[in-house]
Amino acid sequence: MSIFTFWFVLSGLIIPFIVFLGLVSSAFVIYIINRMGLIDEEISFHKFNITALFLYIFWLLKEIIISNIKVCLYIIMPTKKINPKIVKIKSSQISDFAHVLYANSITLTPGTVTIDIDGDKFTVHTLDHQFRESLKSDEMGRKVRATEIGYLPNENKNV
Repeated sequence: MSIFTFWFVLSGLIIPFIVFLGLVSSAFVIYIINRMGLIDEEISFHKFNITALFLYIFWLLKEIIISNIKVCLYIIMPTKKINPKIVKIKSSQISDFAHVLYANSITLTPGTVTIDIDGDKFTVHTLDHQFRESLKSDEMGRKVRATEIGYLPNENKNV
């Protein structure tokens, strides 16, 4: 992101096609630097499927919008009561980066906040049962896990 910001400040152009080219070229530079081994392994994207990561981002944006609507319904409908609870969930991600991505995704989605991470166990505050059910279905967790390279749909993390 800092490479793109640096490029954007220097170029001073806000034409959509030029901004798109700047994003693409910045992503390409990051990819090349990453492949050359010039980036610390802890923050490297070598262990991630970039295509799946981009698809996940778009899916997450959709989920954020849906959750925003659900939370807004609690605000505009006084008969609808919240039922907040703290739940513990287990994550299926392997890398620390994926754990952080999952925790931040939970927090970004209105109605849920990640309170604590202890290994692969997350403590999450939920606004109501529908948000708890969403967490228990583990759709978000599976999608984050699918971004990691070497992912197999029926894979057990401890194998």
